Amino acid sequence: MSSVVARLENKRVIVYGGGTGIGLACAEAMAREGAALFLSGRRDAVLREAAAGLRKFGKVAYEAGDATAVDDVKRITRSAGDFMGGIDTIVVSAGAGGRTPIFDTDPEEFQRIIDHNMRPAFLAMRFAADHLIAAQPASVIIISSTYGLVGHRERAAYCAAKAGVNGLVRAAALDFADRGVRVNAICPGYVETPLSVAVARQEADPEAALEAKRRMHAIPRAGRLEEMGELAVYLASDLSAFMTGQAIVIDGGYSAR
Repeated sequence: MSSVVARLENKRVIVYGGGTGIGLACAEAMAREGAALFLSGRRDAVLREAAAGLRKFGKVAYEAGDATAVDDVKRITRSAGDFMGGIDTIVVSAGAGGRTPIFDTDPEEFQRIIDHNMRPAFLAMRFAADHLIAAQPASVIIISSTYGLVGHRERAAYCAAKAGVNGLVRAAALDFADRGVRVNAICPGYVETPLSVAVARQEADPEAALEAKRRMHAIPRAGRLEEMGELAVYLASDLSAFMTGQAIVIDGGYSAR
């Protein structure tokens, strides 16, 4: 009888933004496939709960920190490398959004959204580069957005930030390409995470707001967390060894219209 081999057996993964939402979904999917995990995010209590739930699958630790802060990213990288004996996979699911029409957005709010989306991706790669190269084959997976590929009203900062993330992914992929490290982005459509549902609940008609988000896709529903996790597993695995520098769209056909 043949046994099924876990696709990420012996992989060592940092997940920034790993306590909730898409980051946690990626972490769980990777843990199920045999990866060791190191979670990071801003809230210690959220990370503690997430790590406790994931330990049934294998080796998991966490450390709180700000993914936009140089010293924090250095510290997290060092702790993760020590805990797992190296790093060969990074998932960056840290970011921020908000309403930013071009007419009245405060420049500081614009900059906040740019920084919270682009700096984590850059810093995570910058300070783990030596680990990734030493561990090759290695993979970096940045959670971007369909809005990095198409425009959207009143989302100037978020669209600009995610487009910048996609450009960073392409450039970093070329820097790393001959060093055994691949860099790709996942560009989801609307995914119903606890945060996105909470935002919709603030609308005058929450159910109508949720339904409008679902039906903006050609496939008329929201994306599912497990679908995002499955794509991340593929990008972390050696099955995707010839894929780098790509912004992979998983948006139910939204950007095809």
